[in-house]
Amino acid sequence: MFARPASNCSYFPKREKSVLRLLTFLAICSFLPGALADQCSASKEINENLSATGISLLKVNALAGYLEIRSGDSDHIRFTGYACADEELWLSRMTLDIERDGEVLELTVMIPYEQDGFDPRYAHMNIELAIPESLETQIRDSSGNIDIDGVSITQIDDSSGSIRLEDNHSTVDIQDSSGDIELRDIHGGVTISDSAGDIDTRGVSGTLTISRDSSGDIDLRKTRGKVVIERDGSGNIDIDEVGDDVEIGSDGSGNITIRSITGNVTIGSDGSGGVTVATVSGDVTVNAKGQGTIRTQKIDGTISIPH
Repeated sequence: MFARPASNCSYFPKREKSVLRLLTFLAICSFLPGALADQCSASKEINENLSATGISLLKVNALAGYLEIRSGDSDHIRFTGYACADEELWLSRMTLDIERDGEVLELTVMIPYEQDGFDPRYAHMNIELAIPESLETQIRDSSGNIDIDGVSITQIDDSSGSIRLEDNHSTVDIQDSSGDIELRDIHGGVTISDSAGDIDTRGVSGTLTISRDSSGDIDLRKTRGKVVIERDGSGNIDIDEVGDDVEIGSDGSGNITIRSITGNVTIGSDGSGGVTVATVSGDVTVNAKGQGTIRTQKIDGTISIPH
């Protein structure tokens, strides 16, 4: 119904002063062909500096646009939003709603797409957040990439766009419809439910569970806890360096490669594609296999595979 951020005109400032970053973005957009330049002909910056004292949970509800979260002061939450629309009339209705209920603070981006009389061709808000490292944070996002580093995200509910989460100081639950997921140095467990897109993890200290993955490759490395893939549709699975058991419930199609496992390896059923399992301290069990070969090497325990 409404156009989403165009990659040629998307922006998210990093370290320079905010005014200079915004002016630079507008200058770039002004050189684009007419259609793209008109999309961001109206823009504004929203800044909020909120006290984090007494806050135990932060909820962030974002819409179309890029979302970046970094660790900041231990006692403040700093929000910067860069709103963009094709006309000033629509821009005036794009705001940030702030609601506090006891120890819960909720930040909600307001872009009234469904409101009567709100009819922009293009509207989004890119967001930069600096929050205390240990503050439990939940995210709900509709579209646009998410880039997070050095905080404590416990939940991400995302419709589309890539997710990158690094140096996270809590267990996290990710519900994702489409887009790649990249995780680095997660100090806790991870649960992922994903429809489309690759999943790539490095350094998960707790149990890593993928309850559902419809399509896309899965690449999991250096997991201290157990790895559980309950159901996978299509795409290759590559698992390396796990400090506990590996369990795959069912896999539709694609190769499975499993290496350097401290515990047992169990595969419930595999549809098509080759299975390779190597360097396992415990047992290897494959209950049912469709098309494709099974290869094992350096298995310390027993091997049970269909003939």
